[in-house]
Amino acid sequence: MTTPKRGILPQEERMAIFRGAKALGLDPYEFGAFLSLESGPNMDPNIVGGAGGRHKGLIQFGQNEQKTYGISGPQTRAGQMPKVLQYFQDRGYKPGMGIARAYATVLGGNPNVSLTAQDSFGTSVQSMLPRFLEGGDYYANAKRVLGDIPEEFGDIYQKPVTTQKPVTTEQRKKRATYLLRIMKDNILQQVLSNSLGRLF
Repeated sequence: MTTPKRGILPQEERMAIFRGAKALGLDPYEFGAFLSLESGPNMDPNIVGGAGGRHKGLIQFGQNEQKTYGISGPQTRAGQMPKVLQYFQDRGYKPGMGIARAYATVLGGNPNVSLTAQDSFGTSVQSMLPRFLEGGDYYANAKRVLGDIPEEFGDIYQKPVTTQKPVTTEQRKKRATYLLRIMKDNILQQVLSNSLGRLF
């Protein structure tokens, strides 16, 4: 049995990100990938950036949002995560909308903005999305930082497994033929019934 990878963050900080992902209905690595873009490879809650260095924190809160959500002074990831979740709720993001709409909520202010709209750096949701998904560099970074998904979250984020085999063209033709035959039989029975009714 292999030992689960714990990532590079303190346990409380790491678990805060997993809980945040769960609250938003997101794959934790996709959520971590998004945080890696916004707040650096180690998901720094105190990082400052954006246009003119006026944004701060895990999702780069703007100056007005910093006041609204109390983003000031040194903060931990665990301490800032409830404020991140409150921001998403206030902006109309609903759990399960997915990582594209989560990023749109931060990039454009609400989850329904165009996925091709660009910010002042020319970044759009559409251009960044592949990097958040499995195979993308930010996704890989999230796995490095967060480690393996804890057992208590494993069943929530398990990818759905399709057990049913896809229907082949040949099977579709057979079904169509069968349905046509039934329809013809029904029509024939109806015609015979009407004819016999007129005779007797």
